[in-house]
Amino acid sequence: MKQLIIILMLLVGFAANTEAKSPKNINAYGSFYSHLAPHGVWMEFDDGLVVWRPTIMRRGWAPYSMGRWIWTEYGWYWDSYESFGYITYHYGRWYYDDYYGWIWIPDYDWAPAWVEWRYDDSYIGWAPLPPYAVFSINIGIHFTFDYVTPYNHWHFVNYNYLCDPYVYKHYVGAKYKYRVFSNTEYKNDYGYSNGRIINRGVDVGEVRSRSGKDIRQRTIQQVSDPRELTRKDRDKNNDIVRTFIPTREELRKDNVRDIDVRKIKRRSTLETSRLQIGDRKDNREEVDVRKRNDDSRNIVKERETMESKVEEKRKITNESRNFNDIKRENVNEIEKKRTQGRIESRRKFEKTKVMNERQKNESSTFENQNGRTDINSSRTEEKEVKKERSIQFQREQNEVKVERKPESSRQENKNFNRNEEQKRNDTRNSDQRMNQERKTSERTKTR
Repeated sequence: MKQLIIILMLLVGFAANTEAKSPKNINAYGSFYSHLAPHGVWMEFDDGLVVWRPTIMRRGWAPYSMGRWIWTEYGWYWDSYESFGYITYHYGRWYYDDYYGWIWIPDYDWAPAWVEWRYDDSYIGWAPLPPYAVFSINIGIHFTFDYVTPYNHWHFVNYNYLCDPYVYKHYVGAKYKYRVFSNTEYKNDYGYSNGRIINRGVDVGEVRSRSGKDIRQRTIQQVSDPRELTRKDRDKNNDIVRTFIPTREELRKDNVRDIDVRKIKRRSTLETSRLQIGDRKDNREEVDVRKRNDDSRNIVKERETMESKVEEKRKITNESRNFNDIKRENVNEIEKKRTQGRIESRRKFEKTKVMNERQKNESSTFENQNGRTDINSSRTEEKEVKKERSIQFQREQNEVKVERKPESSRQENKNFNRNEEQKRNDTRNSDQRMNQERKTSERTKTR
């Protein structure tokens, strides 16, 4: 009997010890652990972060490669053809570790696809959102630090093949991927409506226009049992898309004691201190609450200290202000007097300058006027003398004419008669001379 009791105690202790070694957050994702365990390996890093790694990964494999894009009321939905895709492409984030390859970090929030987009006029591409991307209802997607997804983790296709069921056959080749990546523009458009996260990505109207295809909107139907997600159901009704969306309570239902979680000693290139998703988000929220409380207390103390310092500073300022006011007034008065003195001196200088210029102009004008006045006065005197002489001479002539008028008239008549007589004599003599010459010429001809 004692041996049986001892054996039972050992078994209970062993079970308790086994449970204690389980990861602290393993029960938070019980459904995920049990559903993904057959398709991969669960690993725990030194800091307690638990991740999942797919078992079968062919060369060049990347998340969001085997499936198709469907436009729904919640935006772009990735319909995966892989057995684990109904969880890993709608929950959590993917990260490429330099040693372990692609690993998946679980999270609570469901979305039609956790991807980021790039596009240009010819190509459209997508890549898994890193675990540093955090969703907020008010903001959408924001990053805990600057992180750029490498170009070789992207898938690019022509717009014509985005919604093709075999889109993986039309990916841009690896040697052209960098060129397409460099020419495309980044796009990130997440929202929240009716209790669901929406991934609008690249505008569906633009995709319709560039592809020339009529992309119909389909309805998402929620199921709680992953066994309902069969390929037959997918092909039977093209208007409905079934997806697995459990509640948090349903996630914790499954028993995960038998799930093997490997303890990893090698460090990952993932910066776990930057994570704010899953259990890290809950822990972060608790830390943030404590930090906010501490900050509020510190703020109160700082405010009281600041108020006392402000009061002391106000007193010192008032005292110094009075002294400075008096000093400023004295300085202003002195400066005012100096300014007035400079202005007055300037005015006197300008006035003296103007007066000197005026005197100089007047003196030169006076000299010129004196020279011209002497000449003009002499000329005027000469004119006046001449005028007086002419007037005197005219007066004398008039007096002589008045006294000798009768005598002069008789003399003039005599002279006129004499001239007339002389003219008649000259005419007579001329006629005689001409007659004599004519006679002489006739005589000469007769001979």
